[in-house]
Amino acid sequence: MTHADENVVIVTLGNDLRGDDGAGILFGDLLSGSGLNGKPPLNIVRAGDTPENYTGIISGMQPDTILIADAMDFGGRPGDIMVAESDRLQKESSSTHGSLRLFTEFLHISTSAKIRILGFQPKSTALGSDISPTVYESVRKAADMILSSDSVTESITLLSGESER
Repeated sequence: MTHADENVVIVTLGNDLRGDDGAGILFGDLLSGSGLNGKPPLNIVRAGDTPENYTGIISGMQPDTILIADAMDFGGRPGDIMVAESDRLQKESSSTHGSLRLFTEFLHISTSAKIRILGFQPKSTALGSDISPTVYESVRKAADMILSSDSVTESITLLSGESER
C-alpha cells in the first residue's frame, strides 16, 4: 500500500510561539516534504490553535482515517508519545486546545472516519520559549516513521506500539 492508496488526513494542532505546544505543528512541517522520493504528498491540514475553523476542509477531503497531532499532557515524561483512539481522549489526556473533544466528535459524525490522536508530552508551553530537545526528537522520530513507510495507517499502529512501552 502506498500513501496514495490511503485516504488519511493529518491534522496538526498547536501554537509554535509556546515552546512544546508547537509539537503538532512541527510534526506537520516535517511531513511537508512527503511528496519527495516518488511518493505522493500526504494530506496535511495545519489547524494551529483553532481546529474548529478547519472542519469543512477536513470533511471535504472525505478521509477514512484522521490523525490529529498535538502536544498533550497525559502524565508522561517530556517527549513521551501517546497514540489513542479519539474516544479515549478525555479519559487519558489534556490537550492545550480545550475544544479538542468536540472537534473530534464533530469530525467523526461528519466523516465517519477513524480518528486517532498522536500526543506529545510537553515539557514547557511558556510563551516565547523554543521547543525542548526531547520533544523535538520525539516529533522527528514520529515523522520519520511515517515518511519511511508506505502506509500511514501502518505507521500509526507502529507508533501506538512505541507509545505503550
